[in-house]
Amino acid sequence: MKMMIDDLDKTYKLCMRTGNIKEKMVDVELIKSLKIVAEQGLIFIAAASKEIPKNSTNWTFVFRDYYESLRGLIEAYLLFDGIGADNHQCKNAYICFKHSELELNWEFLEIIRLKRNAINYRGQLLKYDDWKQFKLNFELHINALKKEIEKKLISLS
Repeated sequence: MKMMIDDLDKTYKLCMRTGNIKEKMVDVELIKSLKIVAEQGLIFIAAASKEIPKNSTNWTFVFRDYYESLRGLIEAYLLFDGIGADNHQCKNAYICFKHSELELNWEFLEIIRLKRNAINYRGQLLKYDDWKQFKLNFELHINALKKEIEKKLISLS
């Protein structure tokens, strides 16, 4: 089954029009703590995943923890712009629309958002082969955001 991915421009404009993207105070301490929580979560799940058998459905939780870490980094990055959003899709739309220099992949962000919703709201479970399809893109997105957040934090100090 092919997932239907919403158009980035339309999604961004809808999020703006409906007020889902909001101004927030730039909070450097919050940016730092969101980054730390994301990094610590990744360290924890990387260690835990070494013990998971390939045919286990516990890969679901590896996916979910990577998703949460990536989401936290996106939230931290948006705070540099003084932006918050009511939902994950609008956060993703904002960062992809306004920060194309980051080269984040809108389609990937939508696919993992929908997959995470299937896990959380429909009880979908993943095995290692499912997780493997996402791992590299998660790492690329997470590393790009960590690097840019670190650069921005240095430029502020």
